[in-house]
Amino acid sequence: MLLKERAMGVRFNTSAITESSSDVGRELAKPSGGSHGAALRWSARFLVAASWISGAIFAAYIVAFFGGVALGGAGERWNESLPDLYDGGALLSTAAIGAHFMAGAVLLLLGPVQLIGSVRRNVPALHRWLGRIYVASAGLAGLGGFGFIVGRGTIGGPLMDTGFGIYGALMVLCAAMVYARARSGSYDQHRAWAIRLFALTVGSWLYRMEYGAWFLLSGGVGIGPGFTGWFDAIMVFFFYVPNLVVGELFIQARRRARGVVASFGAATVLLAASAFIISATWSFTARSWGPRMISGITETSL
Repeated sequence: MLLKERAMGVRFNTSAITESSSDVGRELAKPSGGSHGAALRWSARFLVAASWISGAIFAAYIVAFFGGVALGGAGERWNESLPDLYDGGALLSTAAIGAHFMAGAVLLLLGPVQLIGSVRRNVPALHRWLGRIYVASAGLAGLGGFGFIVGRGTIGGPLMDTGFGIYGALMVLCAAMVYARARSGSYDQHRAWAIRLFALTVGSWLYRMEYGAWFLLSGGVGIGPGFTGWFDAIMVFFFYVPNLVVGELFIQARRRARGVVASFGAATVLLAASAFIISATWSFTARSWGPRMISGITETSL
């Protein structure tokens, strides 16, 4: 799935963000008390809020630019983001990656909503229906990206085809398991597979963040033409494998007690991650996402 671009044009509800992040914070800090428990809980809330806002800005960029230029009849401008992404002569492949984008927009929109504990507890029917849409979108995103790889191949060649193909297959697998475990009433397993799926869905957003951070730190060392450098080779797997590892550790650690040192250490890591997301989001928005949003909207109005 090429440089995965995902989108959602949403209006932010601050209380929903806080409530959603509170859920995560409670899970992370449940066994801990005192100041170290509070530090872990609030750092988790801050990270979730920062991630949600950053993901939404990224999503708005995708909707405005990719959707805008397509509606304006200038789909070839997709190639400004990634060479050879759009090909008017390969309609099936182009439609597949377009479906991938649209499904990704739904994933970014609904993923955080599904984390809100009060929705699950107080409006279970809404949670179930949104969950069905989320699972279907995850499957479509995976299949759409896979269809593009089969039809045209990625710009990075066989290694990128393999890494992105595995990513798409894992998306489809996790989506199927989330649905199957919910249907069977195995809710602990359902939640575990949902965490794995969410860890995968944020991969496309992190892909951009990690590339941008590396470029700023190293000046582009290891990034080759056509994404064939050694850093590119690492990134075709790195944008999602560590996410799965972290998700798995979170699943396993939910009921384990944490000491003072471990709690403050985890809180420090979460705050550092938040600082990285905020700075990277500002840089991307100012240099790339913002101007392209305006460009896409302008293209639609022409």
